[in-house]
Amino acid sequence: MKTQHSRGVCPEEYLTAIGKDPARVIYFDIETTGFRASSSQLYMIGWALRETASPAGSNTHPGWEVTQLLAESRSEERSLLEQFALALQRCDTIIAFNGDRFDLPYLKEKYAIHHMSDPFEGIEAVDLYREIRPCRSLLGLKALNQKSVEQFLSISRKDPFSGGELIDVYRSVRSHTASDPEDAAGKLYLHNREDVLGMLAMTPLLAYPMMFTSESPVHFSITDPAGLLVETDSFFSADAPFPLSFEAFYDIPVPFPRDVEADCAAYRLLAHGNRVHVTIPLCTATLYHFFPNYRDYYYLPHEDTAVHKSVGHFVDPAYRKNATARTCYVKKEGVFLPQVREMFTPSFKSSYQDSLLWFEAGKALTLDPDAFSAYIRSLVLAASSAQ
Repeated sequence: MKTQHSRGVCPEEYLTAIGKDPARVIYFDIETTGFRASSSQLYMIGWALRETASPAGSNTHPGWEVTQLLAESRSEERSLLEQFALALQRCDTIIAFNGDRFDLPYLKEKYAIHHMSDPFEGIEAVDLYREIRPCRSLLGLKALNQKSVEQFLSISRKDPFSGGELIDVYRSVRSHTASDPEDAAGKLYLHNREDVLGMLAMTPLLAYPMMFTSESPVHFSITDPAGLLVETDSFFSADAPFPLSFEAFYDIPVPFPRDVEADCAAYRLLAHGNRVHVTIPLCTATLYHFFPNYRDYYYLPHEDTAVHKSVGHFVDPAYRKNATARTCYVKKEGVFLPQVREMFTPSFKSSYQDSLLWFEAGKALTLDPDAFSAYIRSLVLAASSAQ
């Protein structure tokens, strides 16, 4: 069994922000000759642990040591598992990329095959792939493999290979048929090392899910086209001489590694610094509230409105007709804010087939902080899934 060591850097404030002690975290990646633990070999494990002390003569925080173990034969697979189990003893959190779907199940089965106890018992797993997946569209990621995510964060790599392409390279090392054994082993180390170092550098990705989980208070203001604040006692007037925007924002504990923005049907989202901004142009219009039980209503064509039959039966039959789903409405002129699901009633629509709902903007000022926060975060979540 061969061993290599190197050092890496981790932006630890992102671990602290999700409640993790960096000294108790391990990043890891495995290399195998196939996807099934029962019929393939585990030939390399690489992991990164926080050093217990700063380098001699350094005033910097402790770095991260990367350890890589390479099995030179099938018989050394158990030794890899033993050494990794020892490393896990100082940890309560493991971090991997797509680990929930591959690395962890594979290793658990390998430990069972070798009749070894499960070293992951009581350890929490954080999968960077799983964490970032809900934000994929918002971040504009066409693919969600590690190299694509690294490119999004401008993380450079020297390794040109995929794990699958290196299987034959490893077999040539194991069988001593490689024309240049050192070069072949170097390719294996480089690929695994850059996967581990890449995960360290990708830690700031944890900021994006905080858009949905942050409990920071939401603040709001109203601005005119020039960005000037408008007094709240007058901004909901339908007679305003210029368009106004409802501005809401809240903070997360760490900065986003890269700004993202989304233009939705009725609002705009911007994640910048450590702040989430939502800009909603106020809609001054005549909208429609549709009643769901249209069979209980008459439609009055001359008034262009629906009335309940308990009232409508007093209307001359010549001026009324049974309402349909499309004509069972009342109209409302006013100032409105969008809602992606019916959180506040009555809800309004611009037409029967429109999927976007609205509510009267003045109601926003009467919401309690929890309801208002839930409303803004619902828009943020919808912006992510709508892209």
